[in-house]
Amino acid sequence: MTVGLTPRPGPARPVDPAVGVADADVATAARGRAAPWGPRLLPVDDRISIMEALMVAPSGSALWRFAALMLLSSLVASVGLLQNSAAVVIGAMMIAPLMAPIMGVAACLIMGWGYRLLRGLVLVAVSALGAVAVGWVTATLLPATGTGLPSEVVIRSSPDIRDLLVALGAGAVGALATVHKKVSVALPGVAVAVAIVPPLGAAGVLLGRGQPELARGAAILFSTNLVGIVLMAAVVFLFCGLVPRDTFRTHRRQILTSLAMAAVSAVAVAMILTPRFIALTGHARDLEIATQTLTEMLSPGSVLSHITASGSTVRADITSPTSPPPVQKVAASLSRALGHPVTVQLSWIPVRDPEHSRPETPQPPLNELGPVIRGWLDEQSLTLQGLSYESGTLVVSTAGPFPPKKSEDLTSLIDSRFNHRIPVSLAWTHTPGASRSDDAQTALDAARTTAAAWAAKRPDTTVLSTTGTAAAITITLIGQTQPEVDTLRADLQTALPHSTITIQWISGGVLVVAPPMPTPTPPPTKAAGSTPVADAALPR
Repeated sequence: MTVGLTPRPGPARPVDPAVGVADADVATAARGRAAPWGPRLLPVDDRISIMEALMVAPSGSALWRFAALMLLSSLVASVGLLQNSAAVVIGAMMIAPLMAPIMGVAACLIMGWGYRLLRGLVLVAVSALGAVAVGWVTATLLPATGTGLPSEVVIRSSPDIRDLLVALGAGAVGALATVHKKVSVALPGVAVAVAIVPPLGAAGVLLGRGQPELARGAAILFSTNLVGIVLMAAVVFLFCGLVPRDTFRTHRRQILTSLAMAAVSAVAVAMILTPRFIALTGHARDLEIATQTLTEMLSPGSVLSHITASGSTVRADITSPTSPPPVQKVAASLSRALGHPVTVQLSWIPVRDPEHSRPETPQPPLNELGPVIRGWLDEQSLTLQGLSYESGTLVVSTAGPFPPKKSEDLTSLIDSRFNHRIPVSLAWTHTPGASRSDDAQTALDAARTTAAAWAAKRPDTTVLSTTGTAAAITITLIGQTQPEVDTLRADLQTALPHSTITIQWISGGVLVVAPPMPTPTPPPTKAAGSTPVADAALPR
């Protein structure tokens, strides 16, 4: 794009010494011959016109026009990104004037123009910072229209090696279109293929939305496009005969050094982008394997409505008339299929077939089911959060420090009370509270009652103490012979399903409740094998 330059009048165009055209090259170009080893040199007039088109004139009016176009294109790109409009973003690509200075940087590399190269890089850097600032201001002033980021912004925050390949190819095509006017119609396609301004606008929008990590990804995408275009454009310019032969011989080391630096920059960018591509490919493979494995495990009529994989965690939403496979079984199958341990989170949405959506007999009303379910949950230190029918399934939402018992237990309880078997879906939300003093006291009271009822049937064994918390309870027994405690342990596990039960036995006499004596009596002789932990004559 030519900014602030007008073609020179007159039938003949004088040679600009700054372009570096030597007399030998003029003669060679006029004769239309080229050395057998090298490319055909461009005519002098074409070379001069190309350089004028790529160099932004240092005049004030030309810079102001360039700045105005850059500001407007950045504004259009930012608004298009916030509106999630691909058409508006493409329009910003078409009016952005930044492609010409970038091509000018490539030309300066192969011409050995150090000062002009520095001036071009400064212009590109200032323009890029200005575009980011416009995107930040636009995102700050315009309110968000949704809870998430627009997809047009997100897709420009995660570049990979494919973006570098696109930039290299588009840079080569852009250079050819600049050198050969017959293919100049490809320039709009180059502007669309390699977006220069939209990544900068996306970086500003992401900074305005408080997403610095994603903004860094958008900045990497702009750097990728810049490096790819400059490198391939410089190579194409060199092989298309844009550099005069004497200039190349004189500044060969400088030109080759500049190209090597551009190549090193491209390699550095490729090293950053390649792991991203490998990770993306691996993630897509894991997601495909997880989808196939989980689909094969579902019963007929079940649908895997949604699945995501993040690191070692797989989340899946299943819509099914029957309960999904156990989470442990799914985790084991996915771990074997993926080759590494995974954590599985399943969400089940119960549905019924349309033919069976209406029950044959009326279902028990919720106001009658509520007290029964609430009592069943109270025994487990759980609270009832919600109760509803969903497609013939009773959905019970509960919360507490421990998960509820199996849904089949509640189904059996409802069947025994109402003579109606209803499929039940339990939704549990973990809430703290297992260590509260009232919960601990309730658990200890239940343990004491259960242990006392067990000991009442065994006159040779007495409960010495019951200690602990709601999570862990210790029962201490004392007696002449060690009792069988399997029945006691089973009773305690039934009464306290979420507590860890420990039963210990002390060899000694059976404790007897007796009033205190007015005078002390000598202690009885201890039986063989007894321990001094407790005395049989001491009252409780």
